Amino acid sequence: MKKTAGIIAFALVAAVIAFFAFTGQEKETTFTAMDTVVTLKLRGIGAGKQLDEIKAFVSDYSDNVISRHSSSSRISSVNSKDSGRLDDDLSADFDLLYSVYRDSGGAFDFTLGALSDLWGIGTPRAAVPSAEDIQQVLSRCGAGKTDYKNGEIKLPEGAVLDLGAAGKGMALDKISGLLSENRIINRGVISLGGSILLYGKKGETFTIGIQDPAKKNNYAVVLELGPCFVSTSGSYERYFEKDGKRYHHIFDPATGYPAESGLLSVTVVSQDSGLLSDALSTACFVLGSEKGMELARKYNCEALFIDENGNITVSDNLREKIEIVDPAFTLR
Repeated sequence: MKKTAGIIAFALVAAVIAFFAFTGQEKETTFTAMDTVVTLKLRGIGAGKQLDEIKAFVSDYSDNVISRHSSSSRISSVNSKDSGRLDDDLSADFDLLYSVYRDSGGAFDFTLGALSDLWGIGTPRAAVPSAEDIQQVLSRCGAGKTDYKNGEIKLPEGAVLDLGAAGKGMALDKISGLLSENRIINRGVISLGGSILLYGKKGETFTIGIQDPAKKNNYAVVLELGPCFVSTSGSYERYFEKDGKRYHHIFDPATGYPAESGLLSVTVVSQDSGLLSDALSTACFVLGSEKGMELARKYNCEALFIDENGNITVSDNLREKIEIVDPAFTLR
């Protein structure tokens, strides 16, 4: 009996050791989707399987839901018909998109696909359009010109839905829900380009770097954050130069030209929503640091602004979590 008890005790210890080793399993992968580099890092039971599921989801969500360039997506279907009915998930997201559009005074607008095509930034045909062409496109664009109610949306002729400034955050919301539902991952970092989900238990911390807008692969600051959503929009991401002037991809919907707010990048941190962090980072970039900070606060989000003079402005709750790593920048 003593020998048997000893064997059982050993077996239990071995099982505990194996369990902790399994929960500590870490998996990582990098691939391209949503027109950006996607990096997935997970730790927990079945991390490899969960990694595969998330990878498949990201590609499917892009191709069949939000990409306006995919003929099979729901957004593409609305654009082709100038109207459509959104399912419950997409309708809930659009309710929030319209809310940010209104509260930002139109600084965030998800109907500027035709304007993006006109400029062609990020493509070989990038060029400065004529003022007449810009005004002609703007006359057809604008979320305020759409008819939207209870999931039914109708676009004015020539308007093109473009979720490039919110789609990655929308995807992160779905991934966060998937991880929370399955409860097999205890820590994860999901990076969809400039939008990131930091997933973990309350009390865990993550260190993330905010890119130096002037130096590729160099950080301006680092932040110590708990589980949350983080999105950064910057003028250094996609641009072209003409006659000594840089033209970036973040447009001011009021002018049809790249926003000139004096900012180089904006980072928004949200505890609740990837969509919010993503959309607000764009809206705040267009608005500038003062009005942008007001907008972030309205949605209970934190914000960090880097301007053209190397000044960094942060919301109060981020001040104790920030470390400047490049002396070229000054915390205001």
